[in-house]
Amino acid sequence: MRSLALVVIILLFSALSGCLESTVNTDPIDTTKDDVLPPSDADNNSTVPPKSEIFYDVVYANASTSDLLLDLYIPSGEGPHPLFVNIHGGDWAAGDKALHPDSAAMQLYDSGNGAWAVASINYRLTNEAVWPAQIEDTKASIRWLKENAETYRIDSQMIVASGSSAGGHLSAMLAVTNGDTIYDNSTLGSMNHSSDVHAVVDWFGVTNFYTISDYFESQNISKPWPFESLLACSMDTDCTDESLISASPALLVNGSEPPILIMHGVNDTSVPPLQSQELADALSSNNSIFWHHEIADAEHGIGNPEWKTTEVVEILSDFLEAVRDGTISSDEIPAEPSLATECLNGHSNLAMHIHPTLTIQIEDTTYSVAADVGIDTEVCPSAMHVAHTHDSSGKIHVETHEPANVTLGVFTEIWGIIFDETQFGPYQENETHELVMLVDGVESEDWGGHVFSDGESILIHYRERQ
Repeated sequence: MRSLALVVIILLFSALSGCLESTVNTDPIDTTKDDVLPPSDADNNSTVPPKSEIFYDVVYANASTSDLLLDLYIPSGEGPHPLFVNIHGGDWAAGDKALHPDSAAMQLYDSGNGAWAVASINYRLTNEAVWPAQIEDTKASIRWLKENAETYRIDSQMIVASGSSAGGHLSAMLAVTNGDTIYDNSTLGSMNHSSDVHAVVDWFGVTNFYTISDYFESQNISKPWPFESLLACSMDTDCTDESLISASPALLVNGSEPPILIMHGVNDTSVPPLQSQELADALSSNNSIFWHHEIADAEHGIGNPEWKTTEVVEILSDFLEAVRDGTISSDEIPAEPSLATECLNGHSNLAMHIHPTLTIQIEDTTYSVAADVGIDTEVCPSAMHVAHTHDSSGKIHVETHEPANVTLGVFTEIWGIIFDETQFGPYQENETHELVMLVDGVESEDWGGHVFSDGESILIHYRERQ
């Protein structure tokens, strides 16, 4: 495997606190001065290569309500270094530029020893400004980084933007508006440079606000939906076609996009995989260069182990290297079949047949799992899924023809119920209520990733916070 694969570990681009500690200069450069000096301590005529440096809370633009900040990680060496720009997620309403030490971006930086410089940006959240402020801020950060490329030893001809969830959406928006100045807000500065990027990585971002609305409706997700807060409208009353299309990357593809890597989890119930498929279909129709990979059994969010596998590491590594050396071409790889879509035609030749029990409690009321879940479905007509019920006792029959780890998430997907650490069906965690999962009476944080075992008792309890 190419050397880059050894340093890239995918945890995606979280808003967790805990940036790497560094003994190098961490004072932000004063961008209000005209005579900003290069961050290197080395004399320009010295043969000593510049050291790595980290700059926190650098102002890249001044919005009407606040300064817009980024963190910048410059590796050692003369450069210029290719730049990886991280755009955080959080429903456009939360999150922060702080990088977890194990994030992909920090692994690329590799404590200052990597090939890539890294910038992680903040943008205005929906409590401060609504669309299109978020994409305007993102584009302003790209322009500022190009304007200051020589100062920070950045290669302005190799900038890759990447983000997950809301950050993935903004990354995709950068791609589909490459070469277009519609969201270049001159009041944010650095207008002598373009906001074009050279590649994009979109991890499970929303791409079509019409179809995500249909999905939220089908899942009885409580309003207001995150994108309604983003667009400052309601789908029931005043969301216009103009506003919905303006923020839907899949509807804005025109063939001028830079190479795009799209990755999505097959078991993502927050943003369904169809969202990424719609973007991939639009890119394919316009002969754009893209990679589209669905990861079997992966869910939404960086905490899922499926996003840390060697497969995912290799995909990102290979994509970045192909972009850098100019050999990139389209490469769409379908997902391996999920266990949730595997069908059984009978009870013979089984490698596993176990019976966990599942109970659902909503506040003080206990509910049974429905009978015949996973039997004679559209996916498995006249057959059974690997996890199914025969009655409403709560007993789940888990059966496979080959050895496999069947998870609670596989069963809830078969059942058609949204389930993760924040939500069970229409019941979502909020200021007053929490979701708790117990396995044989012991609280568990495995959620949908919990692997079934024989005879165990699982309780999912939605209750008032304690």
